[in-house]
Amino acid sequence: MSTTQQLINNAGQYWQEYVHHTFVQQLANGTLPKACFQHYLKQDYLFLFQYNRALSLGIYKAENFAQMKTAHEAIGALLHEIQLHIQFCGNWGIDEKTLFSTEESAACVAYTRYVLDAGMTGGLAELYTAIAPCAIGYAVIAKHIVESGVSPENNPYQAWIDAYSGEEFQTAAQNAIEALDALCAGLTDTQLAKLQQIFNTATRMESAFWQMGLDLS
Repeated sequence: MSTTQQLINNAGQYWQEYVHHTFVQQLANGTLPKACFQHYLKQDYLFLFQYNRALSLGIYKAENFAQMKTAHEAIGALLHEIQLHIQFCGNWGIDEKTLFSTEESAACVAYTRYVLDAGMTGGLAELYTAIAPCAIGYAVIAKHIVESGVSPENNPYQAWIDAYSGEEFQTAAQNAIEALDALCAGLTDTQLAKLQQIFNTATRMESAFWQMGLDLS
């Protein structure tokens, strides 16, 4: 079993609450209120900005050119995703002016600054562990929705499901797993225990982000 899979398994209920959150279930069956999804989209834009800052730490923290290349490719992919996100928001009646003027929610601030702190105070393993629930979890969630067949015809959120269940994002998630596994090779039990704590906390933050969308907070 890979180290990343062990992190997921050991996260237990935190991981289950994240990938099966009410927000996710309503998105899957098409019953999520439009206002909740729009609120989530605006906050996710702000999240992606901070997420890119965190990925940029991957270059600064790199110990060789191969690690720099991994971070550089992830940043390039995310910058592309942000442009797609802006277009997607436009389809939901959210223009760029609104995105740029949206205030960060408390959930977004707490989550993104936690990830940045993990990266600033730790090494690459800590940084990518903090990022992992997002980088991997969305792929897991979307794939589960597709495989379970719960999404109805004409689901207004089908484009979101298609994006994260698609080959491009699924491949990116697998690359994230492989990169984290490589960084964790040879770590001591004490070091792995620290990574587990980071992973658990970031997973809890993901659940709080979903809840923020439901609560319009």
